[in-house]
Amino acid sequence: MTRSHPDELAALDLYKVWTTVDDLTDRFDPYRFEHRMAAYRTLIDATNDGGRFGADNRLNPLWAWTFQLQWQCRTDRLGATTSTDGRIDPDAPWAYGNYTLSLVPWLGAVQAGVVSPLEIADAPAPSRFGYVHAGVVPAELVRSVEHWAEYFALVKTARATADTEPIRIALWKAHKTCLDVVVTAIADIDPAPYAAIELTFLRGWCRMVDYLGAAAWRTDFDFMTEHGLDVLPEILLEQHSDLHGLPDKVRRNVANVLRLANTSPRRHALNLWLWKRIMRTRAARDEVLVLLDAVFDPRPDNAAARRRTAGYLLRP
Repeated sequence: MTRSHPDELAALDLYKVWTTVDDLTDRFDPYRFEHRMAAYRTLIDATNDGGRFGADNRLNPLWAWTFQLQWQCRTDRLGATTSTDGRIDPDAPWAYGNYTLSLVPWLGAVQAGVVSPLEIADAPAPSRFGYVHAGVVPAELVRSVEHWAEYFALVKTARATADTEPIRIALWKAHKTCLDVVVTAIADIDPAPYAAIELTFLRGWCRMVDYLGAAAWRTDFDFMTEHGLDVLPEILLEQHSDLHGLPDKVRRNVANVLRLANTSPRRHALNLWLWKRIMRTRAARDEVLVLLDAVFDPRPDNAAARRRTAGYLLRP
């Protein structure tokens, strides 16, 4: 398969695994970090036929998933030993969340005829989460596979264009159906061996993704490297005091995510409804960075953005 990636990738820690992992052949073991990354690489390559996302594939909206996987591995959120031996713990909450966003999209791509079917490895040990077993998709994830198949079918028919928003809207729809399953699965679990605040952070991150999806947030290479690589903590959270040692931008983002997690379901539903109303227009979605900052971190210097947010909200 012909591969293309932006030259700037060579300066990132993703580059080594991206250029050295073997292609998937007859088996996909989603409990191996390198297999998940190889699956993403295959999907990114397979969806750029004809240079749909640019000659170097930089406009492909699947890049964000590779950066998230790399971050989770680097920070031991996929398991205590993943960063050294590549083994993913099927009982780790973040690992399960990423499973729904790696294996499930793969199955959707298979259904859409974008990639060839492979044997899917069963979990290496019993787990509190539901995984594909003997090739059978858990009932709660069947709908997610269908939505990812719809996404990949749409990509197959899309022409090369700089405007990827219609594709991103379909992608975020599929993404949300996966995370809705994750939110239910982690609702009442024991966080051990992780600290309670880490599981709270995961719950809040799932809610934050609702906001990003409503805005058709860009997930291509350029946007991610400019805005998405320095906003998450490089440590596992053990206690609230850990926030004090984080870089300012990361600390503020983590605090916002934790607040989201602790918002009551009714209040969260109302706030999300208001945000979706703000994001109805392309004009609002085009300035989502400043509007999101104004909503989650109101300051004197973003008062004008807050006024514009109110304008978008009240627009007929």
